Amino acid sequence: MAQKTVTHKGYHGTIEVNTKDYSLFGKVLFIDEDLSYSGQSFADLEEDFRKAVETHIQLCKEKGQEPPFSE
Repeated sequence: MAQKTVTHKGYHGTIEVNTKDYSLFGKVLFIDEDLSYSGQSFADLEEDFRKAVETHIQLCKEKGQEPPFSE
């Protein structure tokens, strides 16, 4: 069965396919910000998702806010 979401440190994200060029993209779920990621393969998509989550966590900390999810 195909994986429908990606997860990292409590964050969940969608996996969608662009049918024009068959690239992958998605967005992080359950947060107020519009945070997206993409890749040409699943490995690329997952890596970009993890980077987006890590960046989001770092920005929360810099603002003095607690990230919405934890490991």
